[in-house]
Formats: sequence, C-alpha cells, structure tokens
Amino acid sequence: MKKTLLTFALITVSFLSTQAQTVEASTQPTWVVESNERTPKVQTINFYNDQNQLIYSETINKRLNISKRKVQKTLNSLLANLLKAEPGSYNKNVLAASFKLKP
Repeated sequence: MKKTLLTFALITVSFLSTQAQTVEASTQPTWVVESNERTPKVQTINFYNDQNQLIYSETINKRLNISKRKVQKTLNSLLANLLKAEPGSYNKNVLAASFKLKP
C-alpha cells in the first residue's frame, strides 16, 4: 500500500512539474540595463516591445541605480512613450534627456 501511494505521489509531482515548465514567458514590454565590470559607469539601456524586439538602445556614461523607484518610473514612462511613437521618429538621446545627462 505504501509503495502504491508513494508511486502515485511521485507520478503526480512529476506531472505537475512538467506542466509548470511549459508556461510561456511573459510577453510584456520591458527595458534592460547592461554594464561591464571593466567600465561600470558606461551602461547600455535596451527597450523591447511585447514581441521581444529591440525598439531602442542607448549608451550613457553614467551609472543608473535601477533599484531606486524614481529611476524605474522614468524608464517605464520612457518605454511607454517609445511604444506610442513611430519607429525612428524619436531623438537619439532620449534617455540622456530624460535623466538630464550630457549626451
């Protein structure tokens, strides 16, 4: 009886774990901040649409603290503006202007 119950439990757990792995990734627009250990103050910020296609990329010479809520809100609002705008119709230094940085 114990072996049957244990076998049933193992089959159930394996079935549930395979179902959890088949869930698709979120298809939500997002931004990604990339930096390098050798040059930590130079960061590249990439913005992606809901189909994970790159819509805008900019490199800045300042380290952004993305754990701050103000920085996150600025990046989120910039992403929303980029999604509304026509591709290629925005300025090349949109990010620098949003954070009031020198281009």
